[in-house]
Amino acid sequence: MPALSAAALLKPLANLGDAPSRPRLLAALRRMYLLGLCALSLPGILIGLPLGLLSSPAPGLPALLGLSVAALVCAGLALTLAHRKARAALPGTPEGRDLALQSAIQAASAPAAPLLMALASLNTPLTLLALLALTLLALAAGWFSLRLWAGRVGVPEAAQVAVASLDAQAGQAVRPSQP
Repeated sequence: MPALSAAALLKPLANLGDAPSRPRLLAALRRMYLLGLCALSLPGILIGLPLGLLSSPAPGLPALLGLSVAALVCAGLALTLAHRKARAALPGTPEGRDLALQSAIQAASAPAAPLLMALASLNTPLTLLALLALTLLALAAGWFSLRLWAGRVGVPEAAQVAVASLDAQAGQAVRPSQP
């Protein structure tokens, strides 16, 4: 099995081109979303686990409601800001592709916030389960948003094939004949 390296993880992103097809852009967005989630979750785990293990249990229902509302607000705000950034992207342009990738990274903070809160409440099982459920909900909302952004910014596969064939025909027509 080949070793994973940063270059191998980022290689599909370098080969996207200026106007990637929807399937290629969706794969790149999913990769950036997962990389962003990992980058945000690692410090969360390093901070949240010791805090959750060393802290005393939360005082019950008020803490559960407060943390759940705070996690829901953080996740909703992160997804709203990511959607706003992706909405400004123009289809089929390098800027649109870049904004979609930035939105995927930004959307990764939606599940990271409730995850940190869940890890910090390890001593309270009900709070932990509620926050993990919110983490999964935010993860799914971000994951399904990626398909919407790829559809909005990416070029349809058939259109890209037609443009490539027109470019090839134009290149043959302009090419001077060789002696």
